[in-house]
Amino acid sequence: MKLTQKLLGYLHKVFDKDPHEFLAMRLQYQGGMTWQVADGFLYTTVTGGPGQNLSIDLSQFTLAQLVGFLSTQSGYSVLYADTSILSTLQALVLMDGSNDISLSNGDHLYGYTNVLWSYMESQSNELEQAQTQIGNMLQQMSTTTAAGEWLDLLGAYYGVPRLQGELDTSYGPRIIAEVLRPRGNNVAIEMAIQVYTGQVSTVTDVTLYGPTSPLYNGAITRNSSHTYSAKATPIYGLFDVQYGYDLINGGDVSAFTQTVKDLVNRLRDAGTQMRSLSLTGSALTDALTPPTDAATLGVGAAFIDTLNAATDTFASAAVVAPFADALAAPGDAESITIVYNYQYNSVRAYNGVIFRKGGQTVTESL
Repeated sequence: MKLTQKLLGYLHKVFDKDPHEFLAMRLQYQGGMTWQVADGFLYTTVTGGPGQNLSIDLSQFTLAQLVGFLSTQSGYSVLYADTSILSTLQALVLMDGSNDISLSNGDHLYGYTNVLWSYMESQSNELEQAQTQIGNMLQQMSTTTAAGEWLDLLGAYYGVPRLQGELDTSYGPRIIAEVLRPRGNNVAIEMAIQVYTGQVSTVTDVTLYGPTSPLYNGAITRNSSHTYSAKATPIYGLFDVQYGYDLINGGDVSAFTQTVKDLVNRLRDAGTQMRSLSLTGSALTDALTPPTDAATLGVGAAFIDTLNAATDTFASAAVVAPFADALAAPGDAESITIVYNYQYNSVRAYNGVIFRKGGQTVTESL
């Protein structure tokens, strides 16, 4: 409505510019609330209470329908609503403004009845849409941003019609690939395929040789119909195409192949011929790094030592240093070595059980 106010300001003073406003409703909320009417929308911002902020397109309601809608929203209530014939007007007649319901008359929303305001409001809407379309118009002048019938028009200018069922996302790049890009040689075709399909391709020139002339032998008459030097005649103008393919989003492989084939045939120079078209292989690998666990293992060993003298019972604890277990496959076995050190003293007899060299090794499996 800001533009409406500006248009009204251009009118001669003989015109009645007064909105002839009326109180359309009084809007309340079970908590704090501010509201704003701007550009055909009603916005509310609430604090506390059971409800939430609202953003309402006024073009979807009459005043009576808007009152009914607001009354059904949690925490909102309409203390007063105009019930005259004015309630059948579209809710767009609400005048732009904002207020806080905690202020005096802060819950009052007014509408206008002046038909001149309605006329200027419709004109301002058209001008605002035209302003928006100016930006859209500039976008429709490029194949990278144009859409729909505008893209068809650009394609017609360059002699590249849309294929049946072809989407804008494919048609726009194809116009560039076929017209604005270099064309004819293998590098140009590679560039065009990548622009149009997004896939890297390789176009390789091929030279074939025809059958060799017959060798000069006894069956050949020495005349001008045969040459002495047998050689093959080269055949030029052939090329092979290899292209990539998106395994996840590539769609039907046959359809994609036909798309690439049609593109190449439109780009190739006269007198050249595509000999083969192939899809390059795609390799999927999953390098698995086995899990590695590292831990400190505590081992408590309790045993009975039988001597020539009285039997003594004691406990010995051994701590195994941290070790890494590289998992080769589930259920693998890990072996550790535990060394028990015996001290040689007067209580123990030298009887071959206790070794003088000071150690006994025991191997256990986890």
